[in-house]
Amino acid sequence: MPTQERLRKDLLGGALTTALGVFTLGIGVYFLFLRPSLLPEDIRHTGIDAATLPVAFVDWLGIVFSTWGGFIAGFGIVLLGIGASLLSRRTLWLYLGTAAGVLVAFGRFVISNILIGSDFLWFIATMFVLALVLATVLVLNVIRRHRTNETASSDVDRTARR
Repeated sequence: MPTQERLRKDLLGGALTTALGVFTLGIGVYFLFLRPSLLPEDIRHTGIDAATLPVAFVDWLGIVFSTWGGFIAGFGIVLLGIGASLLSRRTLWLYLGTAAGVLVAFGRFVISNILIGSDFLWFIATMFVLALVLATVLVLNVIRRHRTNETASSDVDRTARR
């Protein structure tokens, strides 16, 4: 039986992990959908004249930042799953958060490599397939556990009625 102290630590850890997950997911969404290819500080730091950059380079930078956004968002989703698991004391959220996080991260990674015609697409696609298999295994595990719990609950109900 968990002690009150352990429950408090789990709640604090869960709340902090969830908060960090929300912020991380927010940054990921920003990188995925809103961030321009070059920010004013990028131009200041590099000292380049943005007008002299080829359009293809700026487009490529957009793909790079979207890729980073996918990994950041995926990590945020994993953090949310961990936080929800700590707060609820249910591993369901750990499984689902991990499944969703790896699909977002590696899904965006494979899309980016398709867009740029990467020479390493075979390797990135292999990683995506592994992420897809992992997500499938995790979700099937959740479904199996849910069915097992339903069966156990109905067995307890039947026994209690006797």
